[in-house]
Formats: sequence, structure tokens, C-alpha cells
Amino acid sequence: MQRIGVLFVCLGNICRSPSAQAVLEDPLDRRGLAAHIRVDSCGTAGLNVGKAPDPRAIAAAERRGYRIAHQRARQVEDADFARFQHIVAMDRANLRTLQGWAGPDFAGEIHLLLHFAPGATTEVADPYYGSPEAFDAALDAIERGVDGLLLAPRARHGTELAAAAPSLAPNPTINRQEPRSCTRDTYERKSRWTCADSIH
Repeated sequence: MQRIGVLFVCLGNICRSPSAQAVLEDPLDRRGLAAHIRVDSCGTAGLNVGKAPDPRAIAAAERRGYRIAHQRARQVEDADFARFQHIVAMDRANLRTLQGWAGPDFAGEIHLLLHFAPGATTEVADPYYGSPEAFDAALDAIERGVDGLLLAPRARHGTELAAAAPSLAPNPTINRQEPRSCTRDTYERKSRWTCADSIH
């Protein structure tokens, strides 16, 4: 099976896109599936290159057991359009930027993350100028979008994503509105994964 590439993109790669990277990457690592799906994140702006994620994003992620403190911001580059079949934007502004930058040889797809989350708003709101709760709300939206991305039949590579990670399919019978302060272990037992167990 060809290794599938998923690139999450926001503006500065210090809040939303590093969080989205962790939301998908963490269960892949736990299941030994990283060999099948390459996950990365970046920003359309270059003002934060080399910086760690926003401390509030790190804290929000850690409350759910995700680790993003090791990530460093980078800007999208031409080679990304060759490396990744799925380029996933957090909002419309970054979607338009990516669509403008993708050359005629780009064979993948550029999506809004929340297009994969039925009933959700179309954008993951930028929490950078908001309260700590805004970072939790962004993670809520990101988790819904990643759930949908894994199974999306509308995407050309959607069935391949599901085939690469069948044990990660979200369980539709489970209420995903978990307490935002829960630990990752508690979250995994009750939540979205069916496995047993800034510029911004």
C-alpha cells in the first residue's frame, strides 16, 4: 500500500494545525500505523518558523493526552504538494491560499477539515486571540474533523485512509462530548476511537 500523506495547515502553525497533527498522529503511533500514513503540519505564513506551539495550545492538548510541545512551526513549501495527497486547511482563508499555491501537477486534494464533520461549522476558529476555552473548542472541532477524515467516502483517498487505519474508525454509538479536563486514558476508553483502550 502506498503511504498516504496528510498535511494540516493553518496560518502560523502554532495553534490549530499542530493540534490536528497530534490528534491524528497519536492513535496512529499507538497502533503502529505510522508506516502507512504520514502526518505533518505547517502554516501559510512564515512569521513563526522554528517556534514551539502556543503554550495555551500545548496546555489544551496535554489535558487530553496529546503531546505537541516538541513540534516546531514551519511554512508550507512547494515540496509539500508532492509529498501529501491530503492537504487539510483549518479555515477558508488558508484554503484559498493553498489552492492558489498548488501547481497544475498537484495530484492530491485540498480540503477544509470540517467538511468531513457533518453538522459542524465549516471552519476551525482561530483561538489565538481568545480565552483558554477557545483552545478547547478548537480541539473539539479538530477531533470531529479528524474522525470524519478517516472515513470520508467523498475524498479520493478516503477509503484508503480507512483501510490503512481500520481500528481507528470513530464509534457512532458513543457520545463524543467528553469533559474537557479528562485524561487521555479516560478519553480513549469513552470516546471517539474504537481502539480498546500565530499567528496561529
